[in-house]
Order: sequence, then structure tokens, then C-alpha cells
Amino acid sequence: MEETQNNIIAELQRQPEDEDPAPANPRKGILRVVLLGLLAIIILGAIGGLGGYWTALNDREANQDRIISTEISDQFLLGLIALERGQYEIARQHFEYILKIDPQNAPAAEKLTEVILKMNQANIAPTDRPTATLTPTLDTRDQEELYAMALALKDQKNWDALLDVLDSLRIRVPEYNAVEIDGMYYVAYRNRGIQRIQLEGNLEGGIFDLNRAELFGFLDVEASNFRNWASKYITGMSFWEVDWEQVVNYFGPLAISAPFLSDSSRFTAQDRLATAQVEVNLQVLADARSRFTQGKWCDAYDLYSEASQYIQLAEGDLVKYEDAKNKCFGIEPTPEIQPTATATPEQ
Repeated sequence: MEETQNNIIAELQRQPEDEDPAPANPRKGILRVVLLGLLAIIILGAIGGLGGYWTALNDREANQDRIISTEISDQFLLGLIALERGQYEIARQHFEYILKIDPQNAPAAEKLTEVILKMNQANIAPTDRPTATLTPTLDTRDQEELYAMALALKDQKNWDALLDVLDSLRIRVPEYNAVEIDGMYYVAYRNRGIQRIQLEGNLEGGIFDLNRAELFGFLDVEASNFRNWASKYITGMSFWEVDWEQVVNYFGPLAISAPFLSDSSRFTAQDRLATAQVEVNLQVLADARSRFTQGKWCDAYDLYSEASQYIQLAEGDLVKYEDAKNKCFGIEPTPEIQPTATATPEQ
């Protein structure tokens, strides 16, 4: 742009060298300046317009990338849901659609391979259209009876049977009352998950159910709490007999928020905490004895004091506890006063 302006100025300042000087024509000079000015405006406008075009083009491409990314995410989630429901043909179409948009999408390619393997195991032949469109004249009596049965099982709170019926209904006609079926899936998985954790001690199964429920809707506070408690219980158990202090760290809060939570052993969070505290303090007691033997009186006294809060010290440990306290604080032990013998007067 600056170079163009310089060329225009140079053109205005250039004088003809080979021609004889002629009388100046004011109108001709003014016209030339005007034409050059218009030319400069046109050039500058073209440059500015070109810059705006490239900016708009870049914005459009960025917006298009965002739309494609969102579409891929949505299609991948729908494919996962269909895969978990056993709707392999529908899942296959979602993952193939992603690969048409993004041929290098590794997660979609991996899931497509998984779907094809499952279809081969189930002897399902891939088709070019969803299975539902191949049977436009379905007899709806079966699905209506299944739906009525599902409503009855929901009222009875028979979650296992309800989920079986919903699976049958969804596999037969995936689009039938889709919103209502999804709602019943949520209720069944949510309530069975809490039941497994709270009543059956099946913590892993309960977490699985609550995770499944979350595919159909947001978990409420109660369900989220049960899933969190079950997860902490399982994590705390991973340190059992390995690191008692970590066991205390996990079961301490659980004993307050969910004291009766248990696994299949029916050993509650309170029981776990109490056992772990005893084990921790037995280790503290062993450390106290070691410090006493090393002559580290103050350390031994502190450790004996800590251990005595949760376990009853044996008589020998009580003597050492008192001795460590006296030596740590420089207290002279009180001498025992021996009873004096009374002389018996001679008769």
C-alpha cells in the first residue's frame, strides 16, 4: 500500500525530459491529479476489500470446524448409547458417518471395529438402512403389550424385570415411545443402583447402574452421593491390610456421612474405621516400645499417649509409659515408703 502511494507521488513529481517545455495547462494538470487520486482510492479499496474477504473466509472456516466438531461429538455419543443398548446396526451407522466426515478419527474406527465384531458374533448382517425401516408394517400389539407391562413393573418397583422388558422393547422397535422409554430406563437404573449399594452391598453393580442412568439424564443429589460413597468405600478397601492410615483417611468421612454403608461382607463403614484405628494404634504402640528401648523418652511418651486413646495398654506398657513421662519431664519418681516394723514389747 505504501509503495503504491510513493509511485503516485513520484508520477506527479516526474517531469518530461525529452520534450521541449510547453506552456502549462492548469485544467490538464488538475485532471491528471484527480485521475491519479481516483486510481489510488480504487487500489486501496481493493486491498482493503481483499483483507476483509480473507478475514471472513477464515471466520467461516473456523465456524465450520466448530460445527463439524460438535456433530462428530454428538454422533459418537449416539453411537456409544446404541452400542450399549445392543443396537449394533444403528451404532454402526453413527460411527461410519463420523469416518465419512473425519476418516482419521481413531476412536470412531475402533468402535466401528467393535460393533462389526459384535454383529458377527450375533450373526447380524449389516444393511444400508436402519433395521426399523425394513419392517414398516409391524404388528404393534406386541410392543403395546410390552409397554403396558413395563409401566406395571415400574409401579411395582421391579427394576430387574423392568429393564429386561425395556431391552426387549427397544431392540424390537427402537423408535417406539423413545422419550418415555428413556425415562423409564433412567428410573430403573437409578433406583436399582441405589438399591444395590444401600441394601445389597453390591457396590460395583450399583456404581455401574448409576453410570448407566446418567446416560439418560442427570443424577440427583441422593444418587450422586451413593455413587460417591460406594467409590470411596471401594478405594478405601484397596488399602486394607496394606496401609491402615489410608484406610482411616477414607473410612473416617464415610463413617460420618454413610456409617452403615457396607460391601457384600456386610462389614459397615463404621466397622472398617474401628478396625483400622485399632491397627493404626497397634503400630503406634510398637513404635512407642521401640522409642523407649532407644532411650527417646519424650517420643516414647507421646506415642504411648496417642495409643492409649484407642487401645488399653497392658500393665508393662503402663509402667513404661509412666517411666517415659518422668524421664522426659525430669520428674523424680516418688520413692515408695516401706512400712516400719513395730517392736513388740517383751512380756
